Parts: sequence; C-alpha cells; structure tokens
Amino acid sequence: MPTRRTAGAWCAVVVALAGCGSASSTPPSTTLASTTVASVSASTPGAAGPITSNVTSNVTSIDVAQSTSLAERATGPQPASDCQQIAFDVALHHPGTSQVVVVATPTATATAGTLQVAEQTALGWACTTPVAARVGRTGTRPLLQRRSGDGTTPAGVFPLGVMTAWDGQVFSFFGNSADPGVAAGGFRRVKVGDCFGATPNNTAYGHLVFRARASCPGPDDEYLPAFASVYERAALIGANMEPNVSGDAPGEVPYAAAIFLHRNSYDATGHSTATSGCVSLSHADLIAVLTRLRAGAMFAIGDTAWLLANS
Repeated sequence: MPTRRTAGAWCAVVVALAGCGSASSTPPSTTLASTTVASVSASTPGAAGPITSNVTSNVTSIDVAQSTSLAERATGPQPASDCQQIAFDVALHHPGTSQVVVVATPTATATAGTLQVAEQTALGWACTTPVAARVGRTGTRPLLQRRSGDGTTPAGVFPLGVMTAWDGQVFSFFGNSADPGVAAGGFRRVKVGDCFGATPNNTAYGHLVFRARASCPGPDDEYLPAFASVYERAALIGANMEPNVSGDAPGEVPYAAAIFLHRNSYDATGHSTATSGCVSLSHADLIAVLTRLRAGAMFAIGDTAWLLANS
C-alpha cells in the first residue's frame, strides 16, 4: 500500500473524465442499502497551503504551494482508510467539498472495484461500506491520456455533471424509469428522440440532442430510450462535459463523452459485465447512491495507488 500522505507531499494534479458497455467478471456481492461508516482516527492534524485553479476546456490544473506555506492550513485529523484519505485530499484541492464518491480499483487494468460515499462530519471524513462497482472493459486511465472508444473509464476527480437538453431542460440525472427521489440536481425522464452524441468531432459530441433513432445509430452515439435496463436511472459524471466539451468541433481532441453512473449490465450467466467507460452498480446500490448524493458532490475515480498519489 502506498505511504499515506501528510500535508507536505503535494504535487500539481490534472483532473478531468467517455461512453458505456460490456465484458465479464464477477465482483463481490455487497449492498449499500445497509451502510455503515468507517471510523476516523484522532491523530495529529496535518497542514496544507493555498491552492489555485486554472480551468481550460473543462480540465482543471491544480497547483499546490510548497515549503513554509504548507503550515498555513489546518486540515483536521489524519484519515484512517484509503477512502478517507482520498476524500480528504479531494477536499483540500476543492474547498467546500463535503461529499466524495470514491470509485477505486486494485490496478489500472482491473474492470471491477468498489464504490464508497465519503462524507465530511464533525470528526473528519467517514465512508460508507464499499459496494461492488464495474468500470471500463480496459480499466481506468487519466482523462488526458485516453480517447473516446478506448474502453477505459477516465481516472480523475470530477464534479456531478450538469447538462442542458435539446428542449432546454437542465439536469444531472436521467432515466427511462421514474425519478427515484434525487436531491442533488434535476432529473430528466428519457424522451423519444433523446440521443447522446458520442461521435468525435461532431457538433453533437458530448451533448444530448434530438435525433430519430435511425439518426442515432451508434456504436458511438447512444439512443437513450433503447437502453431501458442499464439507463433505468443514471447520474452524469462531469468529465469533458458542458459547457466546454473538447471534441465537439473539428480538430479538437475527443477525450470522453457519455460518462455516467448507471446500472450494471449482465451476461447470460447472470454476472455483471464491464462497461465501455462508465461506472456501474447493481440496481439497489445505484438507487441508494443516487438518492444519497448532495449538491456539490465530487467523483474520485481510478486505481487506489493512483488516487492516493493524485487526488
């Protein structure tokens, strides 16, 4: 396990997160329906310095001050678990964050991992019991190193996405089934004509546009009404998302489109399958997470060692 960081080991981090699908493997069977929270250690507080953010085309570059300035920021009790450490680090880089969805895999090529929701409490960060999660069929990869269609789930730290549909509705959640009671943003019930553009260097790339099914054929573009099961409900993960989408104009790099948190796909034997770039959960765990999310929630995605070094 990587050495747990204290407030003196910070580096510049680039954070920024493309489409969904399948490949098989069997994750552990767990549920978020009866969650417990991890304890927080009461060891000596660390400290970190001021943070500045430079945002260009939906990619955030974070520069952390070094040396003596690190002593200027009190950071509370040192985290006890990897989930708590990752959430702790995300909050340092994104002041005001009080909820982090941590999606961690054992290696960068693994297609199965765990999801935990970390929340800030009066005693520090607490994490829910981990539940089984699936990621891309070729693992995870930092957003700026990936390209649409490579089968990886982008690794990085991303906000809950916000999108404006072709009819003007603003939403962060969508589904072919009814709103389960989300509170962190608007819910869009999928409509006939809802097409999520994922064809690179096209004006529809990364946007929800109106298309007849025959005009949204895939395999890149996704006609949402055709995914009744996996898109029963879903959340937008804000990687390469509106208002600045790279890849929706000629010559731009198509990093990612259609990155969602959605329900698992299953093979003929009933085992969950990997995605083409999204994060997926069982039905019960998905509903529990979607309804738990609060405004301002962040997603931290990647293999554990990478997240500990880069969140």
